Amino acid sequence: MRLLNPRVWLLSGLLVWFLAVLPAKAAEPPGALTLQEALRLAWKANPNMQISRLQSLIAGEEVVRARSGFLPTFKGEVSQTINDNEIQTKIPAGALPIPTQGGIITFPTTNRNYWSSKMVLEQTIFDFWGTPSRYQAAVLGKSASLLDTAKTRDDLFLNVARGFFSTLRAQKLEIVAQQDVVSLKAHLKIARDQHEFGVVTYNDVLQAEVSLADAEQRLIVAKTDAIDIRSALNKVMALPVSTPTVLKDEKLEARPWGLEEATDTAVKQRSDLKAASERISQQEKVVTQTRSKHFPRFYAQAGMNWQQNEFLLHDTTWFGIFGMQWTLFTGLDTKAQVAQAKLRVNQLKEQQRDLDDQVRLDVQNAYLRVKETADRIRATEKAVTQGEENLRLNEERYKEQVGTATDVIDAETLLTRTRVNYWTAIYDHQMAKAELLWAMGAINDLLPQEKPKHAP
Repeated sequence: MRLLNPRVWLLSGLLVWFLAVLPAKAAEPPGALTLQEALRLAWKANPNMQISRLQSLIAGEEVVRARSGFLPTFKGEVSQTINDNEIQTKIPAGALPIPTQGGIITFPTTNRNYWSSKMVLEQTIFDFWGTPSRYQAAVLGKSASLLDTAKTRDDLFLNVARGFFSTLRAQKLEIVAQQDVVSLKAHLKIARDQHEFGVVTYNDVLQAEVSLADAEQRLIVAKTDAIDIRSALNKVMALPVSTPTVLKDEKLEARPWGLEEATDTAVKQRSDLKAASERISQQEKVVTQTRSKHFPRFYAQAGMNWQQNEFLLHDTTWFGIFGMQWTLFTGLDTKAQVAQAKLRVNQLKEQQRDLDDQVRLDVQNAYLRVKETADRIRATEKAVTQGEENLRLNEERYKEQVGTATDVIDAETLLTRTRVNYWTAIYDHQMAKAELLWAMGAINDLLPQEKPKHAP
């Protein structure tokens, strides 16, 4: 067998080795998460949202239960009776026109051991609006529960928006801290060079080293804050808290609202206000339902009795009943229940009035915060450019030995604070716009395809 050329073996080995040590292509980083995608994740998987949905389902089953009051009930019963003796009937002497011995005639009327069964169909005919009121209260309760779910959704969306922009802000502040460290490292190098040439004292170097150490500490804190805030957002979105979520830097697009227009919109759209109104109507139906206990209930029954009995002519008996049930006195319990139900109506009305004022206050606070953050942006956006120019001039002055190290560090500190103020104002403005949408009951517009059926 002819062997391959040694050069071929060598080239083949080199090729195999090269392919083995060649690093695999790095995995593509996950796409940046938009605010709408973050909202959708939270809407579908957040535990509080799931709990609220289950509560709505529970309220829906209460409607089914209340509706059952309009339908007849059917009951069946089977039993076996075992007596120590047969049940007997006695007839005194003289009650029958026949001669007797001993003065008493006795004879059994049932078996000692027998089976029996009973089937009853019962229908409430009229209970003074007790059953209709219970059904209407359940329907209103379901509607209120759906509105509560909408309120939970709005609160969730606000938390997502806050977490989203807080995370972006924390990441920007981390970058600002990194810029501060880089700038102070550059200044420290200049100070050391100047000291080596005998231009400045060692005090400038010490001052730069202390400032750099302080900046590095702030960078560590900024990195930790960014991780903590991102983890909190992951929890709201029902993601593992350690997920390295990447967010797309975006802004909320919202038309400018006037305070009066925003307030009117909130009063019409806020889910909690609508739910409060539904709860009042529901409780008024509960008053009617409770009051019906003062009055009788009219009903009809039809059924069949069967008893295993060799002494009866007919084992099976069919019957029909038209009856009335009336609890005439309950120790004033019913009266107290009616009073409680009426007081709860008044309680809910007071809560609704307080909630109405709170809604108006929420809108006003959010509206003023939007204006305030917009003014802060205008005040700080030019200051960043001015701070950068101020730092550049002081660095040049220090290099030319006409400025001090303190001037450079003060300029760097001022620039860092200005950058922090600017990015804080930017993302506070986005959160303020989200808070205004929430206060108006319009934050669901950020994810319109998830709008529930009951919403307007």
